[in-house]
Amino acid sequence: MTDDSIEAKALALVNEVRRERGGNSYTEYTRLRRDHDDAHEALCRAIEQHEAFKQEVSDAIAFALKVYAGHSGVLDPLKRFVTPKPKPDPLVAAVHEVDNGPAWDSPEDYCNKIHKALEARGLEIREKNDD
Repeated sequence: MTDDSIEAKALALVNEVRRERGGNSYTEYTRLRRDHDDAHEALCRAIEQHEAFKQEVSDAIAFALKVYAGHSGVLDPLKRFVTPKPKPDPLVAAVHEVDNGPAWDSPEDYCNKIHKALEARGLEIREKNDD
């Protein structure tokens, strides 16, 4: 139902209220969910609706800025409400590309196809500290 960022926002809000009331913070989201399942569901839905509304407003303002570009900057104060669209995960795109192709014979073949799809996007998988 919810993604990790929604759950992280819910946890942050709950912990903020708990600290204001002198309580201890939850350290993990699973405990919050287990202890307050109905409240968890309602809070996550509210956050999801709020995020969707923010994106809707952002899209409308971005459109207005495009349409009225060059009109004496009257809409400039609204620019702060424009949020950038999240960038698609290139790994997800590569896996979709590979999954839409012919069936693979082995995990090695599948991984080789993913490496080629990533390479076509100018990307590679490497160790974190590998320069």
